[in-house]
Amino acid sequence: MNPRLVWLVCVCVGLVVAQDDGSTDDGGSADDGGDGGSGDECEESWEYIDFLRKDVNEKVQEILEGLRDAKNKGGVAVLEDTVSSTMKQVLEIREGILDRIFKLRKSEITICEDQNIKQEENLTNLRMDIMSILLKLIDRDSASIEKLKEIRDDLLEFRMTVNNEVMRVMMLPQGNKAQKKVDTGDCAECELLDNLRSKIENLINCAENDGDQGDDEEGSNAEASTEPAAGEGGAEGGDDGSAECMPPPMYFMELMECNRKIDDETERLFPSLFATVDEVERKEIEDQLNSLKSIREEIEEVITKLSKTKPDDEEKLRKTVSRSLSNTLSTLQSLEKECKQNCGPEGCDSCGAEILYEMLDKMDYYEQIYNNTEAEPVDLNDEVRRDLMKFISANSEESTNILKKKVEGTLDDCDQEKLDVFNKTKNPLWMLVNTTIFAEATEEPLFMVQAMKEMLNQLLSEYCAGEPVPERKNLDDGPSCQWEEYEQTGEYINKIDEIIQESLFKPGGDSAKLDAQLGFIEIKKLLDKRVEKLFLDGMVCPDEATTIKKQWMIELNRCMVIFMNSKLKFTEMTRLERIQCTKSLRAAMELRRSDLLQQELESSINQIGDEGSASEPQ
Repeated sequence: MNPRLVWLVCVCVGLVVAQDDGSTDDGGSADDGGDGGSGDECEESWEYIDFLRKDVNEKVQEILEGLRDAKNKGGVAVLEDTVSSTMKQVLEIREGILDRIFKLRKSEITICEDQNIKQEENLTNLRMDIMSILLKLIDRDSASIEKLKEIRDDLLEFRMTVNNEVMRVMMLPQGNKAQKKVDTGDCAECELLDNLRSKIENLINCAENDGDQGDDEEGSNAEASTEPAAGEGGAEGGDDGSAECMPPPMYFMELMECNRKIDDETERLFPSLFATVDEVERKEIEDQLNSLKSIREEIEEVITKLSKTKPDDEEKLRKTVSRSLSNTLSTLQSLEKECKQNCGPEGCDSCGAEILYEMLDKMDYYEQIYNNTEAEPVDLNDEVRRDLMKFISANSEESTNILKKKVEGTLDDCDQEKLDVFNKTKNPLWMLVNTTIFAEATEEPLFMVQAMKEMLNQLLSEYCAGEPVPERKNLDDGPSCQWEEYEQTGEYINKIDEIIQESLFKPGGDSAKLDAQLGFIEIKKLLDKRVEKLFLDGMVCPDEATTIKKQWMIELNRCMVIFMNSKLKFTEMTRLERIQCTKSLRAAMELRRSDLLQQELESSINQIGDEGSASEPQ
């Protein structure tokens, strides 16, 4: 055996014995002059050293001894047997290292933050070293003298690396306090979702802008944006390349990188799923894995589409990315908001969120009341109305107190957030009161309660994620409700026309059916966003929200159910059968649009008449 290796082992053992003796005899003679043998003394370093010695180095020593004794074995397959047994032992070492890494990530092993030991980082390096040895063992020509010597040298080098790591940890200064690895509150657990969302968003923007992203908006401000980007640490650009547009034939490369990141995260989560005994934690991990699986499948489907498209057909490549990834982007945005809402050690600490949580509890309570089908609708509406009036009164009183602070100049950011929430929710709450007065049944009030919950959850995610909350709409600042609904309905009709023209009008295969389904999903997204905006504006245009919820969404869902029927033979359908449902939805929207235009024109003409009468001489 190499004399230098023997010398190093002796030095390590000597240091270990000396440390054992010192800790017994000297007690409190640590470098820091700490408490010596107190219960707060951190033991991370010694446990780590023990692992490296017993679970890594001793097993490497056994492998080396096995290689040495191989010469005493007889038979024609001695080389194959030696390689096989060596591979099994190397795999055991690798599994031991992986197991410790997973335990570190799950905070099952005590971490001493003040010692800077960096177990996970250094064990990861050892894992990569042992993996390279394993790859050489599975080579076809590994059962040869030359390869066996090469593997022996690699094992000796690996053993030396482990010894050096033991020495490094021994020389670290002693810590005083044992700590568990905890979240830092920087939402690092949302980093993958943020990165994926950024990549997908960038791809869609590039596809829709023909690769000219940033030329008009960012190009002129390039100098101004360079310094902030560096100062912010590359929040959304940097590593993921989200600031650049690659050629359309290369889109699939970016998507493959997204799936690689998902695979890495999945590999990290699986051991935690099997190791945990907490049902709540297990459910959270399962939900994460299912979400990642769904996103991966959607991305893989787009990669398949891109691979079947000719590289020189850039227009089709852009169209595929723009249309096929829109739903994936929406999913990622929702998951990221939800993650940031709950990330960090304390979750959401917004003052506005405190008020929103109270309101959500109220809406849940009202929903429970309306689910009581045994009571009379009039009694249920009366019960909700009386409780809601008390709640609004309490909110008004708190809002008045905050306004007094504003007048006195003592208003802080927390109070301002609460005041903003009160102002944004005042009109919708009063609308719910009015609904309970005039509605004879419970369907409409229950719909308003559910819509309120959607609005409150949206506001909650924005306050908790630190996103800017849009200002509430003022009717005097722009067009009337009728005109806005008229224009918005026109957008839905344009999208329906696109679906009919590209997917339904001419006979097509399963791809046309899929394109139609994706088109319906895009319309649903448009409707959801519009309802969300209406509620954030304070429900100053309630008729439009009711029309969307009670007409357009119901009809759209019916069309989606028809087209998602796996038994539906799209190629065997006539044109009339293909467009029937979509045509009905379009006709209803056109009729509504005509009514809105008539109302708007009537109002405009009346205003002209009023102005004319006022200008006539008396």
